[in-house]
Amino acid sequence: EIVATVLLASAVLATAWTGYQAALWDGVQSSNYTQASAARTEAAQLRTEANVYRLADLSVFENYIDAFIDGDEELAAFYRDRFRPEFEPAYVAWIALDPFENPDAPPSPFGLPEYQLQADEDAAALELRADTLFEEGEIANTDSDEYTLATLLFAIVLFFAAISERFEYVRMRVVLLALAGAGLIAGVAVAFGQPITTG
Repeated sequence: EIVATVLLASAVLATAWTGYQAALWDGVQSSNYTQASAARTEAAQLRTEANVYRLADLSVFENYIDAFIDGDEELAAFYRDRFRPEFEPAYVAWIALDPFENPDAPPSPFGLPEYQLQADEDAAALELRADTLFEEGEIANTDSDEYTLATLLFAIVLFFAAISERFEYVRMRVVLLALAGAGLIAGVAVAFGQPITTG
């Protein structure tokens, strides 16, 4: 009876602990998934913003080239003054390649590495963060599953320890208590193999 009582008390406490940890890890998983989704949404908005800037740069550049080729210096200067700061380094690098005379020069500044949009860089950083958060959510889900498994093992302990009290036959009680003890050891091994969180 003492063994059964110890097993029952241990299993009850262990069940409460592993259930608590499983719930906390579920919360961590949910939070990570939510943050990952928000980061992906923000990244998509930034990608859209980058595309708008890219189209604006392209439109101003095309108008500038048209005016330059037509010899309209005043109109060309008008568009040249409206190049965005992010486009300027690419244009300067492109002009340095003498594109009007050099057949090997790129057809436009947009393919040069100097053409970088901050919105694209920010979006890439957010996408990387989203991937990291999602992976962390997957890990939290696995931890939660392991704690749930430990909880099930402790439930087995409770069952075998409690039912052992119903038998008069000593050997049967010993067998049931041994099974409960094995379940307790297995549950503790699973639970102690997992990280602990405070939420």
